[in-house]
Amino acid sequence: MKSETLFLRHALYFAWVVALAGFCLSVYFGEVLLNEPCPLCWYQRIALFPLALLLGIAAYRNDPGIVPYALPLASLGAVAALFQIVERYFPILQKSGVCNFGEVCAKSHFTLFGVLDFPTLSAAGFILITALLLPLIRRR
Repeated sequence: MKSETLFLRHALYFAWVVALAGFCLSVYFGEVLLNEPCPLCWYQRIALFPLALLLGIAAYRNDPGIVPYALPLASLGAVAALFQIVERYFPILQKSGVCNFGEVCAKSHFTLFGVLDFPTLSAAGFILITALLLPLIRRR
């Protein structure tokens, strides 16, 4: 019981750390290493960048009131990341025109442990943020 309350007490902080890590990784690879993001990556950035700021403020203020605003952003980011993952395995989706980079997106610029690429890490991050925020709905 005590670990659950400890988890709930720091869930906003953990969600912010995940969003901040994704923000830093995205900015580093996009702006420092000059890897141009595809349209689906931009959609994920549109969801992630405000999360890094809003969750940081909410964690500092210990304000779970941000959850109804953060959950749609995390959910939309997860959908874009999952679509990007599925698109690789179903070539018919590549013709949808959502991501027009084609082969550039198929070539992985980064893999963690040789397995996790950007879309997979992004989906995992958004899903983790969502999982951390869901229990806070009842706390409000």
